[in-house]
Amino acid sequence: MKTDVQTELTQALRSHEKVWENEEKTILAKNILLDLVEKTDPTIIGLLLENDELKRHFFVEVNGVLVFKLQDFRFFLDKHSINNSYTKYANRIGLTDGNRFLKDSSDIVLDFPFKDCVLNGGQSTEEGEEIYFKRNNSQPASQPASQPASQPASQPASQPYTKLTRKRQEIFFNQTLAFDEIDRLFDAKAFSKFSRYTADGKQAVGEIKRHSDGFLKGVPAENLIIKGNNLIALHSLAKQFKGKVKLIYIDPPYYFVKKKPQDSFGYNTNFKLSTWLTFMKNRLLIAKELLTDDGIIVISIDDDGNAYLKILLDEIFGFENFIGNLPTIMNLKGNNDEYAFSGTHEYTLVFAKNKDKSTFYEFPIDEYEMLQDWEEDNIGFYKQGANLKSTGVNAPREKRPNLFFPIFIDSNNKVYVTDDNK
Repeated sequence: MKTDVQTELTQALRSHEKVWENEEKTILAKNILLDLVEKTDPTIIGLLLENDELKRHFFVEVNGVLVFKLQDFRFFLDKHSINNSYTKYANRIGLTDGNRFLKDSSDIVLDFPFKDCVLNGGQSTEEGEEIYFKRNNSQPASQPASQPASQPASQPASQPYTKLTRKRQEIFFNQTLAFDEIDRLFDAKAFSKFSRYTADGKQAVGEIKRHSDGFLKGVPAENLIIKGNNLIALHSLAKQFKGKVKLIYIDPPYYFVKKKPQDSFGYNTNFKLSTWLTFMKNRLLIAKELLTDDGIIVISIDDDGNAYLKILLDEIFGFENFIGNLPTIMNLKGNNDEYAFSGTHEYTLVFAKNKDKSTFYEFPIDEYEMLQDWEEDNIGFYKQGANLKSTGVNAPREKRPNLFFPIFIDSNNKVYVTDDNK
């Protein structure tokens, strides 16, 4: 039998779609509800505050401010978690963890080290290096310290510090312990060193003209390219462009299980996957804030990172806002370095901020344009394939000298692989 508070709680949360075990909205999904209140979800807290009975039980006033009593709320849910049914199995089909459907459970999430941290992920230079100073050993003035090999020749050895460079050392800031560092990182920064690029080349910028909504003026409209740390740039844009961006496309540094020449994610720690996931999570959270309610986010990714990124996006944007995982052809000839199957494609993940509000329009294809690259013979349509020249980082002859072969074509257009075949 439900208590009065249970009834009030059920009525108060009736308008929320995600906290119910069933479509009839008669059984609360305790784990989902607890997860939302632990994250101080504004919608849930707001619904609880609107009910006087719930406010009296689960909030306390401190110096004029209402504080939510999370422990009391959790204890209440645990005490009243009774499934009023003649069977322990729900009238739904799906995977469960023994007690509830995985689809309804917030316990099934992608967990990884440093998930509760912020990774700066920036670089002082495009080469991924940073400058640091090393204190020189104290020596008598008559015996100056010898010049270190990495020390610039212009720097006197008598100086107390040596200016050096090294590969950037990344630091994780814990979201609970490093409030000040994260606040400084996320505070809006001033953009400087503006340049305008036109058909006439690079020009100085005397004035930046903007509309009242913050977007740049111009006919045609000008575009802004920001060169710098993308996490800092996104947070710097958030104050003026929060909820105003219709489409975000991200081509991130890919995660590779094995080191590859095209690997641009230079943070090779023992927790490389965790580092990459933290890097992506920090940027996806602020990207979501920038999107309009009907906005779309599109992200390129390859096989190694695809499944991990999909689950991370499910957690941040909600699995109900998943639009598609599109195979994207990158190499028709295939990558012969792949095991078993020659890789020809990567992926493009598409999510909406709110799928119910997003709109996708059909893109008509003109039949002539579709067939203009094709030719027809007595067998049917055919299309010229890719040329025989190798591409990629291992394409040069000196990289793979045994994979270069001559091709001979005689006056009758007959093709020979070697001169002996003539």
